[in-house]
Amino acid sequence: MTPELSANSVAAAEAVARAESRGVGGRACGSCTLCCKVIAVADFDKQPGVWCAHCIRGKGCGIYETRPADCRTFFCEWMLTPSLGPEWKPERAKFALVVGEGGHLTAFVDPGFPSAWRTSPYFETFKRWSLEGARAKPPRIITIRVGARVTIVLPDREIDVGHVGPDESVRLVQGPHGIEARKEPRAPG
Repeated sequence: MTPELSANSVAAAEAVARAESRGVGGRACGSCTLCCKVIAVADFDKQPGVWCAHCIRGKGCGIYETRPADCRTFFCEWMLTPSLGPEWKPERAKFALVVGEGGHLTAFVDPGFPSAWRTSPYFETFKRWSLEGARAKPPRIITIRVGARVTIVLPDREIDVGHVGPDESVRLVQGPHGIEARKEPRAPG
């Protein structure tokens, strides 16, 4: 084993241990494999909204011991947030919640249930979180992704941004009639 490979292995193991330590006690993925469908995996060139070729639906990962670091360190918010009840478990809600940089929250929705996020209690909660996010410093954004289609949830409305590719991002700006969402090329790096 080369020193570089060994350092990468140690760094990956440390990242996995950090991720696992953040989990809510008593919670497990169990039969839930929705992240294997709704989340993109760059190592496999897997697009969001399609099942990973390695997923054994309802059971788990077919390459669990050798899965990529991104998969090893991924935990949805249901696994990390004690206040999210059983109705928020992805296999039940039909979406996986992920908090990204800046505290922005994204719901990655199963394309087989594209309007699941609009049902109760989810829609009201997204609206409340969007109001809380708008008041935060810096503001936090609530995003809904169904495959590559993006919707931004604001306290007073939703903005259907349309298809957002892997090389694009969405920026909210103040327009003449209120907040507007604009697609932009993703910054390198």
